[in-house]
Amino acid sequence: MNKRAEFEAGDRASTGLAPLFRPKSIAFVGASERPNTPASRGLRNCLRLGFAGGLYPVNPKYESLFGARCYPSLESLPEPIDLAMVALGADATLDAIAACQRLGVKVVVACSAGWEESGPEGHARADRLRRLLAGSPMRLLGPNCLGSGNPALRMCLAYNSSFESVSFPRQGRIGLVTQSGAMLGGIILNSEDVGADVGLFAHVGNAMDIGMEEIMEYMIDDASIEVLALMIEGVRQPARFVAAAKKARAAGKPVIVFKAGASELGRQAVMSHTGALAGSDEVFSAVCRENGILRVEESEDLMQAASLLATWNGKTRVREGGLLVYTLSGGVASILADECNAAGVPLPALSETTLNRMSEILPPYTKASNPLDVGGGVFSNPELPRTSMAAAVRDENMGAVLWVGVGAPRDERSRLMLDQALDVLQESPIPGAIVPVSGHREEAGFARARELGVPVLRSLRSAAKLIAQAREARRPLAPEGEAGRDIPALPDGGLIDEVRSKRLLAQLGIPVPASRVAARPEDLAALAREIGFPVVVKGLAKGVAHKSELGLVALGLDSAEAAQRAAADMVRRSKDLEFTGFLVEQMAPRGVEVVLGIKRDREFGPVLMFGLGGVAVELYRDVAFGTCPLSAQRARELIDLTRAAKLLRGFRGQPVADEDALIDTMVRISQFAAYHATNIEEMDINPLVVLPTGRGVVALDAVIVRGQRHE
Repeated sequence: MNKRAEFEAGDRASTGLAPLFRPKSIAFVGASERPNTPASRGLRNCLRLGFAGGLYPVNPKYESLFGARCYPSLESLPEPIDLAMVALGADATLDAIAACQRLGVKVVVACSAGWEESGPEGHARADRLRRLLAGSPMRLLGPNCLGSGNPALRMCLAYNSSFESVSFPRQGRIGLVTQSGAMLGGIILNSEDVGADVGLFAHVGNAMDIGMEEIMEYMIDDASIEVLALMIEGVRQPARFVAAAKKARAAGKPVIVFKAGASELGRQAVMSHTGALAGSDEVFSAVCRENGILRVEESEDLMQAASLLATWNGKTRVREGGLLVYTLSGGVASILADECNAAGVPLPALSETTLNRMSEILPPYTKASNPLDVGGGVFSNPELPRTSMAAAVRDENMGAVLWVGVGAPRDERSRLMLDQALDVLQESPIPGAIVPVSGHREEAGFARARELGVPVLRSLRSAAKLIAQAREARRPLAPEGEAGRDIPALPDGGLIDEVRSKRLLAQLGIPVPASRVAARPEDLAALAREIGFPVVVKGLAKGVAHKSELGLVALGLDSAEAAQRAAADMVRRSKDLEFTGFLVEQMAPRGVEVVLGIKRDREFGPVLMFGLGGVAVELYRDVAFGTCPLSAQRARELIDLTRAAKLLRGFRGQPVADEDALIDTMVRISQFAAYHATNIEEMDINPLVVLPTGRGVVALDAVIVRGQRHE
């Protein structure tokens, strides 16, 4: 495609961001004879790579820079400017942006630091910049930003040292957006070394105007981009991010994410188990799962996962069939079997048809199986790798194939076997990849794989995980939840105690034990007889959310005297607590104890937590999260993500629990949380006892924390 056609294709792709990725002219404000300053390096990159549009360094000190004519001011440039890279100090940047605005520049990339990240003075400067941009058609990327690039146009503004070596050897189909400028060059350089080539890229910096979410929208609309790769630290526009992910899913463009800062060294004080467990990273993972966003655990796998999906796009989609592993090593076969099992990638047996084919191809001492280890047969029959693999990839049980190279492609035999594998993979009806056990992915022996677009993966474990991601990309998504009806009001107060919380649960239609409240221990006897034995007694004290941890719960009391004595003992042991009363309630029947909770996330709103209940919920952390409101299908997904699923479904001969009633309860609680999204802070129902099938559930304890109103 020629340069003019590329420009026109970009103009059709989306609206306001076309000049950022497909400019016809670029000004470099602040370029100088120092080659490694930001504007100088951006100019040099575009000159070195061969950008065919207008390149205009702007600096009154020079007549030319790096072979390009230099201009004293923006006003002196010979043509209108689509894109201006401004690399000046923060105060001078404001003046330059004002000049760009007067002259009709379409997009500005502001490189300098010195804004919100630099204290009160920077905040004031940022406010001035916002006022400057308000109401203007001109767009801004940054500030504190490395800029953008488009290999098809040989354009690269980014200026960290790695970009000195970036050459864009192939046109990629990956759109890369990062919130980390320092890692951008390394990601792209390392990726092009192994054939995971980028198509468009941008660093958003402080994202004062153009943010990650808007760039996602542009890339989804761009026909040259097939996969989006995001390296992020946080989401600034959560609703827009989710909407973009849904748009990408509808367009058949997978979104791959690596999120930095997964661990949280400090969390705010919380009153519920859910609040203690529902950190922002757990919530982000839930958002990814619900919206089909694929999350990688290691930054090294971001572009590799994106490349895998982009290069496999032209093949039959990774279907429900499993993975065929082809190797020359029994040890590798065993390791890969373990890694695939851990990643949830099935290795199905070869079909009867394939076994019959293999009986005619393999030597009699080699058994056909999956993993398919042809072993020493290659020494007597050099064509064995080609013929056996070509037969195996046609197996109806297989959805993808992984070829494992044992020898580095540096000697004749190893190169021959790799070439045979590439021949088969090129013609294979199912997608495939290779993983070298020896050698490194960047070496010359893998050049043909890179040119053919066959992914060369970095390790056996990484290969299993990435193939699992590719399968996950085809998983149908559960529908979103719906708003509920007849939602009761949220009681006043900060910490809403168990009595009021259970009253609210009953209004929601969630069963709770029969109970009474006594003001004093001596009042318990009559109430206990009225309820019927055995009973439970709980001490109610101001500011106490978790009663069992303070010895304020007594179970299985079978007489009025035992109930009264238990309450008196609580008062005696806890003289520093301000008791407000004593709850006596019916002892619940046995069942599976689970926990349901709500936590309001500051970005994505209320989320529901599900897991095994009781006092050990924080110890085992066997929980899963979903955004509110849940659908029944999403509720069942949360159950499936925990070990509680086995207990609910009759573990070791126990009765099968009423999972449908549990799901109804999860949906109802999530609807309540969504309705009160601006007010509810935390909520725990722990434990919720799930009784045998047909008998429902019963909530044994509950606490709600109401926060300040959030719009």
